[in-house]
Amino acid sequence: MGYDPYVVHGLARALTGFGRRAYRRLFPRLRDELLDAEVRPLADDSRLEAIYRERIQDEDEGLGAAGFLAARYREGMRWRNLLERLLPDCERAAGSRLRVLDLGAGNGAVELALSADPKLAPVSVDRLHNATAIAIHRRAGKPFRRVVCAADRLPFRGAAFDAMLCLETIEHLEQPRESGREAARVLRPNGVILLTTPARSRYAFRPDPHFGIRGLALLPAASQRAVAARRGFDAPHHYVHRLYRTTTQIASLFPGCSLQRILSRSRAPRRWSWDALVFLKEEEREERRRSGQMCPTPRTTASSPPHEAS
Repeated sequence: MGYDPYVVHGLARALTGFGRRAYRRLFPRLRDELLDAEVRPLADDSRLEAIYRERIQDEDEGLGAAGFLAARYREGMRWRNLLERLLPDCERAAGSRLRVLDLGAGNGAVELALSADPKLAPVSVDRLHNATAIAIHRRAGKPFRRVVCAADRLPFRGAAFDAMLCLETIEHLEQPRESGREAARVLRPNGVILLTTPARSRYAFRPDPHFGIRGLALLPAASQRAVAARRGFDAPHHYVHRLYRTTTQIASLFPGCSLQRILSRSRAPRRWSWDALVFLKEEEREERRRSGQMCPTPRTTASSPPHEAS
């Protein structure tokens, strides 16, 4: 008597789901004091989010208002809240607007959320024009400062920005090392980089985060691209250069910047499992000597271990 492969597959998925739920009941996710901090909405957030949701509902019937795209504005609010906590107090008290570069800004949801804060002056970079980003900023009456260029050739002077967001972008860059050098160049001393990218270890036995192919992350990067292309993911916007194994690999891309904090809700070692990384651009040694002091810097990971979720 033969086995029905669809039945076997269904049973395997059911058992996997049961095991995962049982594990989470016994070992709930940790809380991170920054990632899980209360997000305070600003006066213009409800209006801007409504404009964004209306636009993407018209464009994406598959995901709709409950999908990944719809959540992007709320994600922007969360990263805005983190930037407020991470940026040195002496800079916020200066009275000038903080210049924030959104590297790999896509459809503009995050930069729209940043624009809700009058203390921030967001600028975005992407390799392509995006009709949604243009439309939502025009409808909202917000300045749209988008530069279309390659990340490894940023057309900005050195130390032009106070902070930088690099959200789910670094894994897509064909020249990550050159792009990292450019990012460090345009960030001012004591500036902050807030970066997210999928941790490769989290997808070893799960569907990968870009194409949903189980076990893809176990293959070398070139083989991952070949398998994805055979599955139909061969358009330019499908390109994934690599998933990073360790925080050390990512830190090596940003010369002159130190990894200040690893944000994670996972119980796995943070070197291999993270949700977000915080980098600080170090001051030049001579500038430190002349000034004699530095602005407050974000605390390191070791100073604030995570707490268990209630």
